[in-house]
Amino acid sequence: MGNQKNPSAKVRRKDGWQNLMTGLGSAKTAKKGFTHHVLTGVMTDQELESLFYEDGLAARIVKLLPDDMFREGWDYSFPKQDDLSAAELAEQYAGIMEELEVQQKVKDAFGWKRLYGGAAIFICVIDGQTPDKPLNPKKIRSIEKLRVIERTEIQFENIVWQTNPAQPRYGLPVMYPVKFEVPGNKATQVMNVHYSRIIELHGDTLPRHSITGISSENRYWGISSLQRANDRLKSLGSSLGSIDQLLSELGVGKYKIKDLAQLLSSEDGAASIKRRVELMDLVKSTFRSMYLDNEEEFVRDQISFQGVPEILHILFMLISADTGYPMTRLFGMSPAGMNATGESDMNNYYDMVRSLQVSELQPVLLRLVRIISQWKGIEEPYIKFRPLETMNEKEQADLEKQKADREKVEADTYKAYIDAGVLEPYEVRFLKYGNTLDNIPVPKDLNMPPVQENPDEPPEDDDNDDEPEIG
Repeated sequence: MGNQKNPSAKVRRKDGWQNLMTGLGSAKTAKKGFTHHVLTGVMTDQELESLFYEDGLAARIVKLLPDDMFREGWDYSFPKQDDLSAAELAEQYAGIMEELEVQQKVKDAFGWKRLYGGAAIFICVIDGQTPDKPLNPKKIRSIEKLRVIERTEIQFENIVWQTNPAQPRYGLPVMYPVKFEVPGNKATQVMNVHYSRIIELHGDTLPRHSITGISSENRYWGISSLQRANDRLKSLGSSLGSIDQLLSELGVGKYKIKDLAQLLSSEDGAASIKRRVELMDLVKSTFRSMYLDNEEEFVRDQISFQGVPEILHILFMLISADTGYPMTRLFGMSPAGMNATGESDMNNYYDMVRSLQVSELQPVLLRLVRIISQWKGIEEPYIKFRPLETMNEKEQADLEKQKADREKVEADTYKAYIDAGVLEPYEVRFLKYGNTLDNIPVPKDLNMPPVQENPDEPPEDDDNDDEPEIG
């Protein structure tokens, strides 16, 4: 009994490959087992602003995606309306949205939320209520403007939250304390704004309950798009700075002078050596030659930059991976490799942009058009984003040629049916165009039978309709 193993004793098991002879998997050689990630901290607002202000690549990372999301714009559709009414409604919405500068304001808001990790849009209206009261779109007399609010302009510690679990906005803000700066006046005013007048925009999301020490403000709003690329941007800046230092030392000349140490120790040695070197430089510059003593020597060391482009290319790849941009879009670099066109990278990027248009941009636009719809008492539209890809002249010409080829094949097929007696010309006309040509005037001398709704029935003979039927 004393030697019987305890069945409840814990057994430690390790999974993985291990070789005692080669040291594979042992504690002394498996260095990756001692590698772990440590949070270096969230970038401060001052760091984000200075990086955005001074680093062109950082500014491009922030602004490029919103520019692409808004580049081609969108269209309004009204499935319940006829074409004429739908066009009038679409023009009315487009006029209101253009007057409010919706495209520019919302794009700016998306840029600031990518920089600071969060932003908001304040819908400024005249409805007879103060900003701390709920917005009633039916009582709006006019919409003055859209004000873009940076995350830093909202006092997060003073936000009024909904704490009643029975309410639909449980755990969300119901009142935002917004800081407003009056131009020409250093004083800052704080205004409470009701949530119905605010559209929130969040950065890259984080877990709401984190044990990493990240602040509640960052967990609610999100983090900047520069946060994950910060270390790579530092590495790139440091590398470019080192290259700049090396460029100033691209060719370093070395003078070998006999008994240099002894000459420097003499009373006038340093001045003598200086005059000698200056004389050699002067002669070299004047006559492109150098005159040396038989015991003097001049050599020039050249610095090699071999391998530097490959290292920079790797840094570019890492920054592209951190930001989600393809290298052809972020850096404007031509794709490398055999048969490399970058088309697949751009297709994947455009897929990402379209996904963000639907998940982030469309809810903002629908919120605005819903307010406009209730304000004006008109139908709310569907929003469809235009394609991001644009065709060049060659692609457009190829597309038109393909359409012309299809039309010719279809016309030859119909002609063969007519020649074979399978179809009559009026039947082909109906199959091809339906009733769309009924309103086109036909010359009187053109004898063409009318289009029948049912092509299987023979054409009606309108002659002698008034003559009595002969029994």
